[in-house]
Amino acid sequence: MRQLLTMIAFLLPSSGLKIRLLNLLGHQIHPTARIGICFVQKVGRFELAEGVTIGNFNAFRFLARVQMGLGSRIVMFNWILGGSGLEPGLPDDERGIRRTLRMGAHSHVMSFHFLDCGGGLLMADETWLTGLRSTVLTHAFDPHEGGMILEPVELKRGAVVSTSCTMLPGTVIGEGALLAAGSTLWTRQELAGGSLYGGVPARRLSAIQISDWVYNRRRYGGQNTF
Repeated sequence: MRQLLTMIAFLLPSSGLKIRLLNLLGHQIHPTARIGICFVQKVGRFELAEGVTIGNFNAFRFLARVQMGLGSRIVMFNWILGGSGLEPGLPDDERGIRRTLRMGAHSHVMSFHFLDCGGGLLMADETWLTGLRSTVLTHAFDPHEGGMILEPVELKRGAVVSTSCTMLPGTVIGEGALLAAGSTLWTRQELAGGSLYGGVPARRLSAIQISDWVYNRRRYGGQNTF
């Protein structure tokens, strides 16, 4: 019944009443958060901090937890799943990150992205999934041992992913790194911090430094994204 009521509440337009209803259902949502009309199916718990924004027409399915830090944002038309790659008999998740989307303070997911969070998607503070049509896959077939690789994808503080990129299980984008448009990260590939990567598979192209003013420029502050 709780899952059904949560689904119905998320289909309501953004309002204080919507937030109060979700909190009564056991979620933890700050009164200043704004949540648009979204489809939610079997999500255990939403934890949304002050100033969080979730725009219209996002889908959240089969997730254990969605955690969004101060001022973080998911824009529109994103497909966020947690049920992929979970095979019968899978050992316990010691880190507690399977089926979890975790976004740090002032992190952003723009629009039309596909996020497989079965192994966990961890976005640190000031991280960005920009543009359109990037794919995060936290599960993949293991050609060596058979079965499934199920590992988190991680963006370190200040990492930026450009449009139309693909990230495979176990990839780590280092602090302040930038992944160029149309690039692909192979399974367990790690990008050094402060570097520009691009290509298929992505390779280091040059050093890069993203100025703090870029992160602190609140271009969308106060605008209604619904």
